[in-house]
Amino acid sequence: MGRVTDEPAAFPKLRAAAARLPADPGAELADADIVRIACSDCPFYKQGEDEELECGAFRLLRHLLRRKVLTVQAIVAAVQPDGR
Repeated sequence: MGRVTDEPAAFPKLRAAAARLPADPGAELADADIVRIACSDCPFYKQGEDEELECGAFRLLRHLLRRKVLTVQAIVAAVQPDGR
């Protein structure tokens, strides 16, 4: 298992997927979008395996995004190397 860190550079898959995420803060988010945000860089996530299982972090993030407490744009900005 890889080193877990909260440094922005630790989210390369999310940063690479940013262009495929909805740019409109009001856009509906599919679970696949949330997987790109929450799961793609998780050391426990294996694409194509047990994808019907949802961890607590995924469920919480989905709830916060759908309630508009968080936005995709804020998350993407927070993981950019320059923090914007």
